[in-house]
This record gives sequence, structure tokens and C-alpha cells, in this order.
Amino acid sequence: MTIKKLIWLLVFGICLAVAQTGSDYKIQLGAIDSTNIFKSSDYYTWCPSVIKGEDGKFYMFYSRWPHGQHKLDDDSLNYIFNGFRGWMKYSEIACAVSTQLGGPYKFVKTVLPCAGKPGQWDRFTKHNAHIRKFGDYYYLYYISSSYDSTFTFKNNPKPKKEDLQWMRYNAAQSIGVVKARSIHDLLAGKYTRSAHPIMSVDNKRTFEVATNPSVTQGPDGKYYMMYKSRIPNGPMTFWMAICDKPDGNFKTIANVTNDRDLSSEDPSMWYNKKQQSFFAVAKYYSNSLKYAPQFGCLYLIESKNGIDWKPAANALVSLKELHFKNGKTIKLDHLERPFVYTDNDGEPIALFAAASVLPPTAGDINHVDDAHNTFDVYFPIVK
Repeated sequence: MTIKKLIWLLVFGICLAVAQTGSDYKIQLGAIDSTNIFKSSDYYTWCPSVIKGEDGKFYMFYSRWPHGQHKLDDDSLNYIFNGFRGWMKYSEIACAVSTQLGGPYKFVKTVLPCAGKPGQWDRFTKHNAHIRKFGDYYYLYYISSSYDSTFTFKNNPKPKKEDLQWMRYNAAQSIGVVKARSIHDLLAGKYTRSAHPIMSVDNKRTFEVATNPSVTQGPDGKYYMMYKSRIPNGPMTFWMAICDKPDGNFKTIANVTNDRDLSSEDPSMWYNKKQQSFFAVAKYYSNSLKYAPQFGCLYLIESKNGIDWKPAANALVSLKELHFKNGKTIKLDHLERPFVYTDNDGEPIALFAAASVLPPTAGDINHVDDAHNTFDVYFPIVK
């Protein structure tokens, strides 16, 4: 690290501590080794979410979709889903298992296949896996979409046909959940599925998408869902919804962040009983770098009531890099979709995230990348 960068980080930290919460709570990630990385030679691997099963094993529910090109099948523009962009239509939620929290994990089976039936709200893709246990049941939250043939760009009367087609899938994304008595039942398909989304945009305060669900139980016994949507003519941001049941229809009650400098995605939220606070680790998505030192890094926000949120004084959780036990450091192009694994009191034990060393896509709809270097990674949290 250069002297200039070190001075900048010190000044940044001092200013951040003054401007934000008074809490000294901190999430510090430990070093890893190769057993902590889970990947596939045939699939993009993303969105890890982990829980301990009734058998004492650890189950990772994650999103995956095939490398390469897709057939045109029902869509003459289907090439827009080639490569990494295939998550929008072809992602499925699979499960891997390990006897240790940190892995190594081994693929078990697909739990929620990508394809649904025509007319279903979740006809295309299953993505953003988020596993929780509340009471006697396991709840697997996910996002999916149908196809909104009525979508148009309000400020662009002649969009590219590929852009319009992408948005007709993208703008239909909503949040659903399946419920099972055990991990065994969940893997066996013995679950109840929400026939309708439990959260969708209302086109009044939230627009375009309802994605990135993260659910926890508050001290009042109610269930809080933090999710991502777009504010009118603004950036993607987080909203808070609440419900009396983990699988009920959540009601949006507050905008978590409406500051453009707090543009974020991929929240992982929990309630810490000892701290008597809600916390969330998220991906920082603002080029202003006002609250975190790197675009795309992971940072920490907190709230006493689940409604009023601020960046923590110790906001930085991780830059986009991996630190190995042998002393090696690898820079990452992506580090996102964090999932914080906690004990029963809400004390963090580990953080899982999706990552890639190289850009998994060049952004060109005709580009089929050959990097195929996406993976899920476990980080121990230093006490």
C-alpha cells in the first residue's frame, strides 16, 4: 500500500466516524484457503446463502446457470442471455453440502429449477437465494420474473430491440418464498410455494424491480425484509417491509436509503440481540465514495429500529480482494451478494459472497465470455 493511499484511508476513516453512527461495531474478515471456495466448471456460481440443517451439516443454497450460448427456443432475441447475462432467464437455485461451515462444499441437487409454467409469476429464472429458519420451518426466499410485454421506456421512444426485450424480463422481477419443515423435505421438493409474489413494486414509491431479499425477525417478533428497488428517476436503493409471518404479504414501510451517495445493492440483514441493533452488509454502489473507499466493496449499515439506517462508523467490511492464509492477496473484479451467517443471538460468525477475478461479462450482448471464473467464497469473521 502506498503512503498516499494509506493517508487517504486514514482521513476517510476519521471523517466517516464523525459523520456516521457512534457505534464501534465492526465486521472484520479473516484469511481463507482453497477449501473455502466453491465453484463449478460448467456453471456460473453466485448468490450463496448457508444454514445448518437438522442433521448438523451445512447447506449452501446458491444460484447457478450454464456457461455459453442458449438456444433461441421461444425467443428470437434469446442471444441477449448468452454468457453471464443468462442469470436473467436461466438461473436456478441449487444446493451444496458440507460437514464444516467453511467447506469444502459438494453439489447435491437443483432445488428450484429455472423454468416455470406459462402464466406463473415465477416462470423465468430463480435467483437471489436466501435461506432462513423461523420457528419449525425453513424458508427459501428467491426472485423470479415472468414477461412484461407492456413495458416501454418512458424517455426513449425508439430503444434498441435488445434493450427493450431485456427490460421486459427485468422489470417483472418480484420476490417469492418456499416453505418446508426440514432441509430433507426442501431438497425432496416437499414444500409449499407462494402462488403470488410476497413483494412486488407498487409503481408509486418503488419501481422496476423488487430483488435482493433479506429477512430477519426483529425484537418485536415481526419479520423485516430489506429489498432493492429503484426510486423515481433515481438509483437503486433499499426499502424495508414488514409482516407478521415469514411467508406473508410484506408491506413496505420505509425507504432505507435515499441518499444517492448510499446507492447500494445485495443487503444481508440480521438483528444482533446483544447490540440491540439491526445490521446489514451490502455492496456499495456509488462512485462518490463518500461512505466507502471503493466502488463495489462491501460495507456495513446499522439501525436501532429497522427503519432509520446509517453507515456504521466502521463501515468498510472488505475491499474487492481475497487474502489467503499463505499470505497471497488476489484482487477481484466482483465481490457481491454477501450473506452473513450468525449464531442464535445474531452474532456474526462468517460471511459468504459471490466473486470473480476477471469481469464475467464484457457487457456486449453478443459476447460469450470464456473467463468462467465465478465462485462462492467463505470468509471467517474475526472476533
